[in-house]
Amino acid sequence: MWGGSMRLRLIWAVVFATASCAWAPPPAETAAPPPSPAVAAAPPPSAPLIIPPGQFWPGPLSWLFAPLAPRVPPYARLTLSNFSFEGARVQAVITAYPDCAPREGTQTTDFVLPLNATRVIAAAAGSDVCWRRAVQPSAAKGTAPAAPAWTGWNRVLLSSGRSVDAQL
Repeated sequence: MWGGSMRLRLIWAVVFATASCAWAPPPAETAAPPPSPAVAAAPPPSAPLIIPPGQFWPGPLSWLFAPLAPRVPPYARLTLSNFSFEGARVQAVITAYPDCAPREGTQTTDFVLPLNATRVIAAAAGSDVCWRRAVQPSAAKGTAPAAPAWTGWNRVLLSSGRSVDAQL
C-alpha cells in the first residue's frame, strides 16, 4: 500500500516534528565574564523560554492545523450613511452591555453627518454599536428654538465580528 519512499518521508516528518521540540540547546563552551549590574536582571541565554499568560506561541506543526483554527477579526465596523437628511446630528455608543446607555467603559461619539456622507465606526471584538439621530422640533413663530429631541436607539450587533452597512 505505501511505497518505500512515502514511508521514509513520513518517518522523517515525524522524527523532525518530535525532535524539533525536544532538542536541548548546545552547552556553553567557554565561561562568560560576570554580567554588569545593569544586565544582571536579564535571564541567561540558556534559560528556557517562558511564554507569558495570554500569549500564543505557535508550535512546529501549527501551519498544519492553521486552517482549522477559528478566525476572529480584531474589530468589526458599522458603515453609517446619510442619504435623507440635511446635516444630521448623530450620537453613537460602542458598548458591550445589553442596553445602549452611556456608562463607564463605553465609548461615545457625537458627530454631524452631512447629506450623502458616510461614517465608519470601528468596534472591538465583542462590542456592539448603538446610534441615534437628533430630531429638530418645530418651533412656533417668534419663540426660541428648543433643544433637539432624539430618535430611539438603533443597535447594530457587531459582536460576531461581521461588518454592517446602515442608513439614517
